[in-house]
Amino acid sequence: MTAVLQRKTFQTSRSLDFCSASQLTIETGHAPEHWPLVILKELLDNALDEAEEAGVAPEITVCVRAGMSDRSDAIVITDNGRGIPAEVVDDILDYTVRVSSREAYVSPTRGAQGNALKTIVAMPFALDGKSGTTLITGRGVGHSIVFRVDRLKQRPDIEHQRRDDPTAKGTRIEVSWPDSASSILAAAKLRFLQIADDYAWLNPHLRLHVQWNGIAEVDRAPSDPGWEKWLPSHPTSAHWYDVARLERYLAAHAARDRDLGRIRLVREFISELAGFAGSAKQKLVLEETGLARASILSLFDRDGTPKRPQIEQLLAALKRHSKPVKPETLGVIGREHLRSLFTAAGANPNSFRYKRTAGIDEEGLRCVVETAFGFCPDQQRRRIITGANWSVGLTNPFRSFGRHSEGLESVLAEARAQSTEPIILVVHLACPRIEYTDRGKSAIVVKGGGNG
Repeated sequence: MTAVLQRKTFQTSRSLDFCSASQLTIETGHAPEHWPLVILKELLDNALDEAEEAGVAPEITVCVRAGMSDRSDAIVITDNGRGIPAEVVDDILDYTVRVSSREAYVSPTRGAQGNALKTIVAMPFALDGKSGTTLITGRGVGHSIVFRVDRLKQRPDIEHQRRDDPTAKGTRIEVSWPDSASSILAAAKLRFLQIADDYAWLNPHLRLHVQWNGIAEVDRAPSDPGWEKWLPSHPTSAHWYDVARLERYLAAHAARDRDLGRIRLVREFISELAGFAGSAKQKLVLEETGLARASILSLFDRDGTPKRPQIEQLLAALKRHSKPVKPETLGVIGREHLRSLFTAAGANPNSFRYKRTAGIDEEGLRCVVETAFGFCPDQQRRRIITGANWSVGLTNPFRSFGRHSEGLESVLAEARAQSTEPIILVVHLACPRIEYTDRGKSAIVVKGGGNG
């Protein structure tokens, strides 16, 4: 008689999505050979945002140890912000949830996926296969994080130790790099240094120092320490939302209120939007929509389904009673900053060209595109610097423009600007809502139309 197998139901933690190179490739949108660049980009984005929110001109130091006989390989980034809070580090290490102060908002900020630090902490383990170490210091507390995996329970097993560090200033993050993957870090050097330097081209207020094995490779002083742009802490504008995105924003507030056991009124929500600091405009919207005493939770059914007609009416009223943000208010890199960098790079002064276009795309979003060009006879090949919202693209993000299939590479080909041509080209897009085609934020959907 054949035995009958009584099948059991087993659980596998979704947090394993962060525990292997293949899964992290999906999470980040980049293969392991690009992870040094991912670490650089994400940590520079965070450091710049933090300094801006703290109201100081950003000062960032990047130190890489690669192949040194007396020290282990690592990427270390230090900033002059307020320092990462201990509770944020705790949230990073909770792989059962995704935590972000950006994801639900629409605004011209550098990062919006809310997943970067979780992936970075997991990278050393994914490369090594046994363990990986990350050191984080901020606000007087040092964190030693050793990432391992419980093979039986199939979930991360993280050793997190804290220590007091009253001398710490800003945030310092040291990501260990396993010996087994040392060739990846060494091979990334040239691209790593160029991307780091590219950040100085797109951020006039940035002081940046980069060392590789103790040798200074990049040393940029700010051209304008007081340069201003739209900050992460500035109110978001109703004109940057469509109905689906406003539903997401409201749902994030409603879920948080429910978890905290509090009731937030729609009036409070409106008061945090650009153009609605005064009670008069708030009253106009509330009376028009009939939401004067309503809570945010009332805009959703018991099962969490959004009440779309009410949300559509709310969004229309918000747009009607506020003015769109002017494109230039988002932030402009500027001719003089770029001219100074082209000059320092050896560009022929007569070849320098700069253009700024402020316009409205087909969805009504006000955006700014800046381009700059220069012929640099001492260069061996062309250099293309691309970015969106003051964050550098790891690859060319402008694969297509508007309704046309051709992108930046096609435009360069038509202009006969081959890869061996000694030119520098800068293309930067500032827009409240950047749409990426992949999780690695490497390709942007650029929608044409309007007057830009």
